[in-house]
Amino acid sequence: MKEGADRIIKRVLDDAQARAESIKAEASEKANAIESEANEKAKRRKDHILEQARKSATEQKSRIIGVAQLEVRKNLLAAKQELIGQAFQGALDELAGQKDDDYLSVINDLLLEMTDTGTEAVIFNERDKVKITDQFLNKVNERLIEQGKEGKLELLEETRNIKGGFILQRSGLEINCSFESLLAIKRDELEHEVAELLFK
Repeated sequence: MKEGADRIIKRVLDDAQARAESIKAEASEKANAIESEANEKAKRRKDHILEQARKSATEQKSRIIGVAQLEVRKNLLAAKQELIGQAFQGALDELAGQKDDDYLSVINDLLLEMTDTGTEAVIFNERDKVKITDQFLNKVNERLIEQGKEGKLELLEETRNIKGGFILQRSGLEINCSFESLLAIKRDELEHEVAELLFK
């Protein structure tokens, strides 16, 4: 009887042990699966974060480079505009600083071209007023008569603060024929050509 009870107890213990081993193996398998899934999720999350960080860094780098390139282009354009301005200023200085004979020849041609009726009043700057003699003005008037105009240009006493050239007055209107004004009018037309000469 005791022997039968021992066998039953042993069998129960063996079954319990086998069941415990099975539960332990199943739990270990589940734990491994959970750990593996957690590791996979963590890897995917890490890869996603790294990819987002790379994208963000690339976008930020592109923005920084774009802003820098824009700044460089803006500064280059400003420098070119300044050089073009200096070129026009140099042309103005050269035009106004010609020898008297050359300068008066330019004034003569300009008066003949810009005078409409030949009855205009002419205003010069302080320096040029001394250069423009009655004899010079008489010759211009003679040429205006040859052109079919009245030839009665009158030199006014007043002067204007201009670099060179003159101001014509007619019927209460003023026509600005100063070198500054004429160059400003021509600047739009000539700027591209000047830029090509300066920056090719």
